[in-house]
Amino acid sequence: MKKSGFLALLIAQLFCGQIVSTQDYQKIPDVFDTPENLYPFIKSSENLSYWKAFTNHSDPEKAVLYESQYPEPMTILEPVPEKGFFQKCSGENCYHYIIACKNDRPEYFADEKDLRKFIGEVDNIAEAVLIANTHGFLIDINHFEGGSFKKDEQNFYLKTFKTKKCPDVKESFLITIKRKNGQIKQQSNGIYTVKKTCE
Repeated sequence: MKKSGFLALLIAQLFCGQIVSTQDYQKIPDVFDTPENLYPFIKSSENLSYWKAFTNHSDPEKAVLYESQYPEPMTILEPVPEKGFFQKCSGENCYHYIIACKNDRPEYFADEKDLRKFIGEVDNIAEAVLIANTHGFLIDINHFEGGSFKKDEQNFYLKTFKTKKCPDVKESFLITIKRKNGQIKQQSNGIYTVKKTCE
């Protein structure tokens, strides 16, 4: 009975929840739904000569997700940190991290706060999506309420989502990201997808 009442409440939110107007919003590109595709668009605010984004893979070639351009080839042979950002499991190929060359010394960026610092000023939609990801927000490439954006001179405005697993529910969030420093504000737009009840 409780489960039925909860589901009814979710459905009511789905149809009656207040959703921010879609006016002026654009669909976020499909390839931006995974962080691996976003690193090439980072314009770091750090004073760096070179950097690489990695995953914790035992194969050195497969571990490199992206490397910045540099006039001459460079090799970064630093140990893999024990943890990183976007951690999704506890084994291999489970998290990301960045190693940069700053003042001829390696510098690690190995958690969500570090990644936000690495990005600094938010220059483009890819960086805005990464900032959103560091706060646990996801992109739904199949629905406007979970995967669209607009921007002005001060902010990026992203419609993102978070999931609830019992039942499988997607809740839309409008997040405002300041271009200058990456600070965010969030507002729930209500539930827009209810796929199934718990088994």
